[in-house]
Amino acid sequence: MKKIHTAAFVACLMLPTVTMAAPLEGLKFEQQKQQVVKDVKLNCPASSGLSDAVFANKVLESAENKTAVQSATRALDKNDKAGYQKAIKSIQCPTK
Repeated sequence: MKKIHTAAFVACLMLPTVTMAAPLEGLKFEQQKQQVVKDVKLNCPASSGLSDAVFANKVLESAENKTAVQSATRALDKNDKAGYQKAIKSIQCPTK
C-alpha cells in the first residue's frame, strides 16, 4: 500500500508528457521531487516528524495540493524561482 502512495506522488510530480529518455533526466526528476518535499516540509513544521513518503502521501490527498505540486515541479523545471515559491506556499499542510 505504501508503494502505491509513493508511486502516486511520483506520478503527480511528473509532467504528463515527460518521458525519461536518459538516466540524467531520471536523476533530475528525483532531485526535483526531493526538493519539493523538503520545501513543503519547511512550511509545515508540525509535520516534520513524518517520513518523506508519509508526508508526501498526506499532502497529495488534496486535489488542490496535487495541482500546486505539479505547478511547483513545472516552475523548477523552468528555473522560475518566483513561480516555484508561490506554488510551494499554496500547498496546504496535511493534518495528522
